[in-house]
Amino acid sequence: MTTDPGRAAEPAPRTLLPALGPDERGFIREWLFCGPRLQKLSDSMASGKPEAEFRRATATRLHSTNPGIQGPFVEFASPFPDDKPLRWQVVRVREDRFLYGTVFAHTLHSVHCWAIAHAEVEEDWSGEVRLTSNGPADVWVNGSHAWQVDHFSLQAPVTATGRLDLPVGQVELLVRFTAIALRASPMVMALQLPDPPAAAWFVPADSRWAKEHREFSEVLDDAYLNRSAFDRASPVTLHWPETKPLERELVVRLQRTDGRIYSEQQTQGRKLPFMTLGNTYQYPQDEYEILVLPPLVEYYTHNRRHFRRFSAWLNGNVAYSDRHFGTWNQRRTEALHHAAAEKGTVFHEMARLELGQWDKVDWEQFRTTAAEIVGRADCSDFHLTGILGSLLRWGDESEFPADLRTELRNVILGFRYWMDEPGQDAMCFWTENHQILFHTCEILAGQLYPRHRFGNSGLTGAEHQALGEQRALAWLRKRAAGGFREWDSNTYFEEDVLALTHLADLAENETVHEMAVVVLDKLFFCMAVNSYRGVFGSTHGRSYAPYLKAAYREPTSGLERMLWGMGMHNDHVLGTVSLACAVNYRLPPVIEAIARDPAAEIWSRERHAGEFDPELDRESGTWEVNKATFRTPDYMLAAAQDHRPGEPGVQEHIWQATLSPEAVVFVTHPPLTSEDGSHRPNYWHGHVRLPRVAQDRDVLFALHDLGEDDWMGFTHAHFPAQAFDAYYIQRNWAFGMKGNGYLALTASAPLRMAQTGPTARQDLRAAGSQVVWTLQMGRREQDGEFRDFRARVLELPLEVEGLDVRFESLRGDRYEFGWTGPLLKNGEEVPLSGYPHIDNPYTATPLNAESMEIQFQDLLLRLHMT
Repeated sequence: MTTDPGRAAEPAPRTLLPALGPDERGFIREWLFCGPRLQKLSDSMASGKPEAEFRRATATRLHSTNPGIQGPFVEFASPFPDDKPLRWQVVRVREDRFLYGTVFAHTLHSVHCWAIAHAEVEEDWSGEVRLTSNGPADVWVNGSHAWQVDHFSLQAPVTATGRLDLPVGQVELLVRFTAIALRASPMVMALQLPDPPAAAWFVPADSRWAKEHREFSEVLDDAYLNRSAFDRASPVTLHWPETKPLERELVVRLQRTDGRIYSEQQTQGRKLPFMTLGNTYQYPQDEYEILVLPPLVEYYTHNRRHFRRFSAWLNGNVAYSDRHFGTWNQRRTEALHHAAAEKGTVFHEMARLELGQWDKVDWEQFRTTAAEIVGRADCSDFHLTGILGSLLRWGDESEFPADLRTELRNVILGFRYWMDEPGQDAMCFWTENHQILFHTCEILAGQLYPRHRFGNSGLTGAEHQALGEQRALAWLRKRAAGGFREWDSNTYFEEDVLALTHLADLAENETVHEMAVVVLDKLFFCMAVNSYRGVFGSTHGRSYAPYLKAAYREPTSGLERMLWGMGMHNDHVLGTVSLACAVNYRLPPVIEAIARDPAAEIWSRERHAGEFDPELDRESGTWEVNKATFRTPDYMLAAAQDHRPGEPGVQEHIWQATLSPEAVVFVTHPPLTSEDGSHRPNYWHGHVRLPRVAQDRDVLFALHDLGEDDWMGFTHAHFPAQAFDAYYIQRNWAFGMKGNGYLALTASAPLRMAQTGPTARQDLRAAGSQVVWTLQMGRREQDGEFRDFRARVLELPLEVEGLDVRFESLRGDRYEFGWTGPLLKNGEEVPLSGYPHIDNPYTATPLNAESMEIQFQDLLLRLHMT
């Protein structure tokens, strides 16, 4: 959302500023834009229809040919008195050509965005136009409604084709695009005139700054951060390209997302290649914004609201550990103190309660959270689990406010515990992590109030407890036998841990307790095998861009630090606090030892599989993933083998090479430039079309078939140059070294490192509809010095024809791989599927086994899966 970091002011008279005309394909590149504007809708408007049908129907009901916005249409003006931060801004689209109104709404909202372009048309024009969006849109020409687009697609935008008539002379095009927001709500719009009229194009700008507008826009566009997360030893620095250093007066500000300013620097017109805003350790750990502004007198006094916003994570003075430290009790206490030092959720308050800091507990946080649960906001199940756990552990203590106990009881008795209960709302019941959380809530609520009648369902607490236990056991047995659909998720494993620790610690039913412990042990075993020095660098069934680009932000990082002393604590505390409070659960010593195993090579293969329940999962059929991990003391490589190649992707993270928390490399096929988590896939997580990937220990091939009509036209590697001790790009190979670990990556198309823009020096692109990426890993102990590794790789035989690749690795093995057929190694097939459930040096367990034995040295753990 584009919001203004300053106070409101009246706009100056406008001028029509010459704008970039349509690009070579006819896409409008520069707009006057306002949005997104959210308006709360009644939950009663929701229905039991499928989500796409419901959203489309609701948008149709609310449609109007009145654009719903009034002038003045000029840069920096605020069109809505009740929403002053929402302003008209001149926006130049990026290479994906989209304007964005994407939001995440925990409750039901309508969302509108408006875009204006002006043209001085030389003669009457009538022609084809194409509008691409996720949802309904309308076009007005000189104030008259000219075209209505009525389509809906939650993720992949849809293109509609129509015709417009543009008269000679001045023409104002106004586009409104709309969404019904419910949880993740992608919202984009692009307008294309394939054969545009002969015209000069303009945007309505503030007349006082028109002369400087273009130059200042270029300065803003050139700025970049060379990393997405700053460790505590790093200076917080904003860069400009070496060939285009900053040479004008402006202000760079570091602030928290709530607007609190921590640093502000003025350039005073000096020639600068970068600006430093202090050292990371000076600031509290959090997500920050870096704003680039014009001089403050112009910004505040003269209303020149022209700015650029960057997002950055700062570790603050919080340490990352890449080696084991401390005892369980020391790490548990550290986790609780870390959470207790911050605020924002009931889990921060739970940490204070567990530490006995009753005088520091913010009871209002419980009330605020309870109000959100009453509104049945998305993720209510997360926070209700914490409230239930708090009541069961501390609710009978004399210090617990009696009136709050009553308020929370009423919230619990009125909640909707499953999708078959009355009510329509924004809560999500059908993903793997939400399912077990709802079942956990139902069990614990029933235990708390067994004889009370619950108002929404009409059932007693005892009846709810029995239902929850039945549902939870079904979920637990599926995961014990077949694994996780959201396999190795560095996001949703935290939510699974939240549920499982509460069941392991608080469930009265012995079978539920035992199965929760089994699944929790198994989950932590999978994390231990598939992690590298605290980085959960595995392939992931679901993930998000910030957690992929830097492991400091992984929701599982605090868990790893607490469990085996590697990783770091961050703003994700649901899992760590829940684990720390679960006094009836203790990590088996063998799993901690496996996480710390310094073996020279660990080769692990896994198969997770199951059958969908259409009623519970909203999908039918079966699912399966075969995955591999190769871990050494100096790097780890992991991949989902031959996983649904060519099919549409969502948030699957198919492969990753890990050398450190920041030195992580992977390749994706992006649909657009946004990194917003509501886009699934987006620029860094997921794929438009899944690649065909094969890994054999330290070698990996990733084959991408984009199709001829791909929107972006390239695949790209996350290759963060600053994260390596040394890196080189030579003869179309990208080499990276971190510590004693080496990496070499090439593509069958020319590699180009982004030098400007938000992904500068992190983004290695290969254009083309069919591209083969080849990866070779190495280490000093095996391959000598880095220069020797590079020299040997450059001489390796590599042949690519279309999507067929032949490669001889550093180990002397000859590989052949293509879009179809097996992976061949020295003429022999390397299996990419049909793996055991888990097969590695610690266990050999078939799928759907009744038990699993995990052994390392003299430590043994036996898990009973049924």
